[in-house]
Amino acid sequence: MKPGSQDCIVMTAAKLSPPARRRGVCLLLVLIGLVPLGLTGCAATRLRTDFTGFEKAYAETSNREMLLNLARLENRDPTYFFKIGQITSQYKMAATLSGTSSYALQSTNIAAGSPTGGGTPFVSYENDPIFNFIPVNDEANAQLLLKPVPAETFYLLYQQGWRVDQLVRLMVDRIELTRATAKNCSVETIRNVPPSVLFNPDGTASTDYLRDPDTLSSYTTFLRINAVVYWLQKHGYLLLRGTETFRPYDSKSGLDESSTNAPKAQDIVSASQKNAVWEHVGSQWLLGEKVFSPVFTLYPLESGGPKPVPNIAKIKKDMLDDPDMKELQEGPVLDAILGSLADGFAIEGDTNNRDSCTSTAGTPKMSAHLVMRSLIGLMAAAAQEQVPYDALASANPVVPNSRYLPPEQRMKDPPRFMAAVPAIERIPLLRLTGSSDDGEIQPIVQITYRGTNYRIADTKNPEVTDNQYWNRDVFRLINQLTSQLTVDISKFPLTEILQQ
Repeated sequence: MKPGSQDCIVMTAAKLSPPARRRGVCLLLVLIGLVPLGLTGCAATRLRTDFTGFEKAYAETSNREMLLNLARLENRDPTYFFKIGQITSQYKMAATLSGTSSYALQSTNIAAGSPTGGGTPFVSYENDPIFNFIPVNDEANAQLLLKPVPAETFYLLYQQGWRVDQLVRLMVDRIELTRATAKNCSVETIRNVPPSVLFNPDGTASTDYLRDPDTLSSYTTFLRINAVVYWLQKHGYLLLRGTETFRPYDSKSGLDESSTNAPKAQDIVSASQKNAVWEHVGSQWLLGEKVFSPVFTLYPLESGGPKPVPNIAKIKKDMLDDPDMKELQEGPVLDAILGSLADGFAIEGDTNNRDSCTSTAGTPKMSAHLVMRSLIGLMAAAAQEQVPYDALASANPVVPNSRYLPPEQRMKDPPRFMAAVPAIERIPLLRLTGSSDDGEIQPIVQITYRGTNYRIADTKNPEVTDNQYWNRDVFRLINQLTSQLTVDISKFPLTEILQQ
């Protein structure tokens, strides 16, 4: 028996002829000694093989479930999530040795007899894996699907090096841009949604973009903003910093700062157990929470008066000198986004949670913040953007000026869609369908749903080199975000655990 063999081993019997009876007995003893060694080698090899097999099956199943849910969302069908719980694999190995022997007398001389005998060693191997499949349908996980993705998640992904335009296009529902002057204040909502399409009887998609000019203008502006922030990130001008701000639960009911009324050590410990803190504000102690606020800023800073400021003029010149950003030569987007970043571009609004117009106190100012999507919302957006985007790119309509712009900032001859958006952003958020040909790399995963083939793959020759891994990266990003849907198997009743 060869140690390390993966198959069960059965050794046939061997007869011991009289001339070789001593060698036969020795051979049986050697075989008996090798059985434990064979079991050990078989077990180690089997463990490595099973581990690799389980890991591969888990990866393929997880990818297939994700793509299946994206296909469901593309068809406006409900989504369903399963998690693999504990995997138990029991190995059973056994070894036996059976033998027979006889001695035939050929004469009255006992020494002249003919001994015969044989032995059959047998090794058995058995693996009984148990998989626990848990349907993710409890209240806690439903809330994770419906609640906006935390700003901390965006912050961590950006710090890990993810492309900011992919993060924004996937995770951000809209940008709220506030323009405040001494006389008035307006809030422009720049939505991350392409114009809707209508399907003709022959199955082709079409739309009347003049019927919904605001959506067309808003979506185009959103893509242009993404091109700006990606260029800034790529060239080292964009940094994301996180700060913690104290937010009291009730600023009118606190404890005065007298030593007899101040919070005791037990009060502080009790508050920390509930993720709350006591903060000394003015002349009283207030109970509240620390709010994490990521803010985008421009760097490097230069001396510009009382405090260092970014050199916006130099950054703008460097960007417009780049031929890949020639589409930003006209229009107010570049000035608006650079001005907002100079003051700090917040995620999920102002840290004081007040309306931007009421908090400016009449001071001329432009500010912006990002409003995050929920987990199910970003999955739906990724699944449903391809068709309207392709229809928009095919029609290539003229993009109207935003109605929020003052007359002096409006373009006299607005460009068409493909001429207004830099090439780096002329791609749908996620491409799930299309013709499979030699121009496409091997897909990560593919399925058939409702008669349509869905797959995750990238083209071999993208329009922009930076986008050669776009689909795979966005799909991987969605997988990382959905990994927060975790379950505790101990909290599920046995009737809800499916065992295979």
